[in-house]
Formats: sequence, structure tokens, C-alpha cells
Amino acid sequence: MDLEELVLEGRRRGASDIHFVPQEGEVPVYFRLGSKLQPQGRLAPGAYQVLLQQVKALAQLNISERRLPQDGMLKVGALPLRVSTIRCLQGESLVLRLFQRNLLAAEELGFRPEDLARIRRHLRDSGGVTLICGETGMGKSTTLYALLMMLRDAGLKVISVEDPVEQEIPGIIQSPILEAVGFGYDEAIFAALRQDPDVIAIGEIRNPVTAKALIRASLTGHRFISTLHAQGLPGALRRLEDLGVSPVLAREALTLVIGQKLISTEGGKHLEAELEYPPETVSGESTEETLERTVLL
Repeated sequence: MDLEELVLEGRRRGASDIHFVPQEGEVPVYFRLGSKLQPQGRLAPGAYQVLLQQVKALAQLNISERRLPQDGMLKVGALPLRVSTIRCLQGESLVLRLFQRNLLAAEELGFRPEDLARIRRHLRDSGGVTLICGETGMGKSTTLYALLMMLRDAGLKVISVEDPVEQEIPGIIQSPILEAVGFGYDEAIFAALRQDPDVIAIGEIRNPVTAKALIRASLTGHRFISTLHAQGLPGALRRLEDLGVSPVLAREALTLVIGQKLISTEGGKHLEAELEYPPETVSGESTEETLERTVLL
């Protein structure tokens, strides 16, 4: 099973990811189509090891490292892919995330015009944090990049901090995280603030360090936009609390949550999005009582 042929077939079928799942004596391969994994074939363990080493080399990963997880980027032809490996009982599991060949504009994502106008107005006029939330494969990164291009086209200076940079966007300063040399999220956000940006983007909130750094910096009045694996506003608040962010600070920092999912139809896929604005924190009210007063658009 050739890497390029597999990637091109995944793109042709509209897969968001290609999964390799090592088992005893074989390695099944799956395409993620929407929310489900669809079997694509099987590799012999020897053939899989050759493909895995090829991917690691192309992504400039450590080909001899088999114990620790690794992440990187590569291109197969003109197609950008994100690479993720993790140790398992039968070796190493590999996932390839397939990205759009061409970046989509915000107007192409299927937002209702009135919602897109609200998002544009909000990002232009408000400080704090805008979060794009949803499950894996729901197009959060696609929406993030589309909104960044919209901000760029509006004449705003945009800096994105990513780990790694998934797709290049002309006119936007994209800064990759380099933990090996001590350039983590704290350092990157501090450096970005000194560049006098209008908006700072964080590719994804994955861990407590990123979450705390972003929330802390946003409380200085700067505008941030990021993605988070969560379900809407209540899920975002719970997830941030799990990552060590105070619920009070989270409610103060969040100004807009875009909850989205992809819906498969006969004509392809379309985006279903819901905008949620955190309510004002009222002294003496519980989190549940406050959330019941959330305005849904």
C-alpha cells in the first residue's frame, strides 16, 4: 500500500484522517469519514514498519524513537498532513490528518450570513477569547483559518501560535512552538504581545499550560481566538476547569463560543454552527443557574 496512493484515495473519498491500528500479525487501515472509521485495507507488519519509517523521515521526526509520542507535519505532493504517533502494545499507532488543498474563505463554510456578520463584528470590536468548539474532525481548524483570513483581509495584524503550523497563510505571522529550545506557549504568547497584534490565534488548547497562558493574557484586554475539544459553552467551561483554569476567570475571559459539527447530506457536508455568549457572572448564583441564562443564537 503506497503512501501517496493511500493519501490521494483518502482525499478523493473525503476522509479527514487515516488511521493505522497495529494488531497481532496485521495492521488494519481506516479512513475517518465524518464521525466513523471505515476499513480501507490491511498491511503486513513489515510493510507497515517501512511506511512508518518513511512518514517519520518525511515529517523530520526521530525515526529511532519508538517509546514516546511524536507529532509533525509533511506534504504528500501538494497535500499537507499532520502526523501523530503513539506507542501501543503491538508497536506504534499512526494517524495522518488530511487538510484542505486550498484554504476556504469564511463565506464558503456555510455560516448563515447574519451569524457570519455577528462573528466578524465580535472579532473586530471585542477583547477576550473566542473559542471554536467541537469534536475531532468537525472542521475546527478549517474555521479557525477562515476567520484568520477574514481578519487579515480587514486590515488587522494577526499572529498565530501553532504546534505545529498546519497550513501557511500569506499575510499572517505564524509562529511554531519549539519546546526543544524552550519556546513554549508562555514564551510564544509573551513574544506575540510585544509585536503589537490586533488578534492572537492559538492553534488548539490541549493542556493546562496553554489554557492558563491564553486566559491570563486575554485578561489584559487582548483578543484571542483558538479551538477546543468541547461541546458548546457549558462543555468549554468544564473543559477549561479540567485544565486548571478558574471558572470565574474562564467566564470573564470567554466572549464568544462557536460550537460546530459537520452534517453529511446527499450533496456532501455542511457546517452546523451555534453561537453562544457567556452570561455575566452574578454574585451568589451557581454555575448551573448562570448557564441556564446563556443566550443562544
